[in-house]
Amino acid sequence: MRTSHCIIRSFSPKRLIIFVVASTLIYVMLLRNSTLNDERRIAATEEQVRSISVQQSRNSGVAEREHDIKDPVELEIARQTLTFLNMEDAVTKPKPPVKIAEEDGSCPAVERIPDLQGALPQATLLIQNLQEGEVHAVHPEIGPGGSWKPNDCQARDKIAVIIPYRDRQTHLTRLIDFLIPILQRQRLDFRFIVTEQYGNDLFNKGRIMNAAFIFAESLGVDCVVFHDVDMFPQDDRNPYSCPPGPRHLGAFVSNLGYQLWYKEIVGGVLAVSMSDYRAVNGYSNQFWAWGGEDDDMGQRILSLNYTIERPNPETGRYSMLKHVKRKRTAPKLIYKLLGNSANRVAYDGLNETDKWTIRKVTTRPLYYHLYVDVGEVPEEWRAKA
Repeated sequence: MRTSHCIIRSFSPKRLIIFVVASTLIYVMLLRNSTLNDERRIAATEEQVRSISVQQSRNSGVAEREHDIKDPVELEIARQTLTFLNMEDAVTKPKPPVKIAEEDGSCPAVERIPDLQGALPQATLLIQNLQEGEVHAVHPEIGPGGSWKPNDCQARDKIAVIIPYRDRQTHLTRLIDFLIPILQRQRLDFRFIVTEQYGNDLFNKGRIMNAAFIFAESLGVDCVVFHDVDMFPQDDRNPYSCPPGPRHLGAFVSNLGYQLWYKEIVGGVLAVSMSDYRAVNGYSNQFWAWGGEDDDMGQRILSLNYTIERPNPETGRYSMLKHVKRKRTAPKLIYKLLGNSANRVAYDGLNETDKWTIRKVTTRPLYYHLYVDVGEVPEEWRAKA
């Protein structure tokens, strides 16, 4: 300290002034440089915080927007967007290969398959103009008639999905596109049969179902899954495999509040083995227009002391697409037939092969297409139409 004091005393006033000014300038420059570094660090930190906030607002904004959207279409799109954002990081991580085959080379039962997804996004249900060619382009592995079987194990079940159809092409294409990856993940040997009534007269669903079953037998399948064209599963853990007894897959449906309204209901989606379908003599041939044949099938099953198997209420849910509901043509005739369902099993059904004729079979890239002539409509039903 004394040395510094002596040096300063030795300076002339002019030199002292120059020394003080130079020292001040050096100090100011050092202080400014330090301040700039601090500002850069603060700016970088603020940018990181802003980036995180934006990402959070993207996610929370979609979630908050759901409460304000009243249009169900927009609501579903918002939900799918939120799901995509939440899964964005997960899908980029490569998944290790999964061993599927059992020790004997067979595919495991559906409940033991490790790569099922669980709950399924429903955004594709909003697509209106999906074309068959677009679906086949996405799934070039699908063979004629919509056939496929796994190559990483031996399929336990060979199934045919039978879809009764009339005037709903957009539903049909969406359904097949939706079901293909589900059935593939379940490691099933599958194909699709679309059964359509020939002409435009009153509809007879039972007859075109029976005709499709006879055709499915010619393909050597183990079981059939009767599948309405507007029913979409919400979870891929709902098994489409062959059941030990009649399995009502479509028990819990969106438009019915996911409730099982009565014990004999089997409409929507029904899986049944070939032997069981023959045991109940298939569907009744006597129901015309819309309604009755599914409830009649449920009563047939119960009358032969079968138990109607149903899936887990959480994983067995279905979304039903909106469509113009058709009214029952002759409710009194329907209720009369339902009153003696058990008595008609022996003579009204699959064994009446003269009740229908398969006019044409077309093997398309995604399905077998059957045109079925169901015969003349009884006048008592036509009078009520």
